[in-house]
Amino acid sequence: MRRPALAAVLMLGLVAPATAQTAADSGPVTRAEIRELIEAAQATAKASRENVEYSRVVPDLLFQILAKLDKIEDKLDKVETTIKAEKNTQKKR
Repeated sequence: MRRPALAAVLMLGLVAPATAQTAADSGPVTRAEIRELIEAAQATAKASRENVEYSRVVPDLLFQILAKLDKIEDKLDKVETTIKAEKNTQKKR
C-alpha cells in the first residue's frame, strides 16, 4: 500500500509543474507575436547573408594587400642592394 501511494505522490510532484507550465504557455499566439518572429527570422537571414559575403570578400582583400606588400618588399630589397653596392664601390676607391 505504501509503494503505490509513494509512487502517486512522486508522480504528482513531477507532473504538476510541467502541467502548470504548459497551461501557461499554451495561450493563443497573437499576430503581433508572429510578426515579431518573422521579422527576427528575416533579420537573422540578413545577418547570415552579410556574414557569408564578408567571409568571401575579406580573403580576397587580404590576398591583394599581401601581394602589394610583396611587391613593395621586392622594391625595397632592390633599393637596399643598390645602396650596399654603391657603398662598397665608394669604399674601394
